[in-house]
Amino acid sequence: MTSPWAGREKISSGDTFETLHRGLTVSLISTPRDELKMCSLDESLSGVVARNTEHYDDLPVTAEKGEKIVGLLHAGDFADKSSPAGRIRDHCRPLSEEYLIGADTSILDFVKEADRRPCRLVVSGTRIVGLVTLSDLQKLPVRASLFALITGLEIAMSEAIKKEFPTGEAWLDLLTDSRQRKIEEESENSEQAGGFVDKLLFTQFGDKAKILVKSSCFSLSKKKLRSQLKEIQTLRDNLAHANEYAATPQEARKVCAVVQSLLELREEIRTTILNSSLSPDSEKLAQLRQAVQDPLFLADSEETMELFAEADSEWWEPKK
Repeated sequence: MTSPWAGREKISSGDTFETLHRGLTVSLISTPRDELKMCSLDESLSGVVARNTEHYDDLPVTAEKGEKIVGLLHAGDFADKSSPAGRIRDHCRPLSEEYLIGADTSILDFVKEADRRPCRLVVSGTRIVGLVTLSDLQKLPVRASLFALITGLEIAMSEAIKKEFPTGEAWLDLLTDSRQRKIEEESENSEQAGGFVDKLLFTQFGDKAKILVKSSCFSLSKKKLRSQLKEIQTLRDNLAHANEYAATPQEARKVCAVVQSLLELREEIRTTILNSSLSPDSEKLAQLRQAVQDPLFLADSEETMELFAEADSEWWEPKK
């Protein structure tokens, strides 16, 4: 086959990226309002802490009468105190935009800020309909959102490699001998089965990471880039193998930091590498520099020059 049977998404297709994540909203992971544990302004702090046996970090606070939510109590601040003094109103954080998030906000947008804003009251229309917190990061929709995010980055990495190595497969030389042999083997098997052969399709996330770190196509230092990609790969592996990745507050905040780093990296790939504004002459020079390292190009060039030489000698051969 000379072309792939299945369509491949391109990183330039930003609409697909946005549409996918808009479909995975915080409403899928939030706790509905009727299931929330709440407390009221006039309750004693010690009493609320004592009955918070589930050890929730944050509790919505209601007014003296009715169910109107007026703020949040960060119960985690008092978890280690046996008998904290005062009333809830003395420690309540008043309701503000900082603690609100729309029910149709993407999970990704919540995760990006969850290390700094770990508890948000979910709003739909004019009502508070639920609560979403940092502790919700291990729920299945979050796993799906994060894995899609990392898959998108891996597609971007492939596009960046193709941009950096426009001719031939010189990127293979940046991998270990064992990985080169494995990729060659899988590529040959696919070709024999009639499949479309692009050897880059047989690389793993770690392979692409090594290629990009060694190719020096980023403005980041190699050390920082290697560290970022390693953290992203660790998160990817945990997601793919159904492992826990945000089982503690510290791990959950780490996930947020990795996501922030990933988005910055994806943006650099998109703007700096894939959309680089090389002039046509610069582009041709880059391709020529790459071509002279390609054995197939050199062999073709040598054969072409031999044919020219043969034709030239026949043209200038004296006629008898």
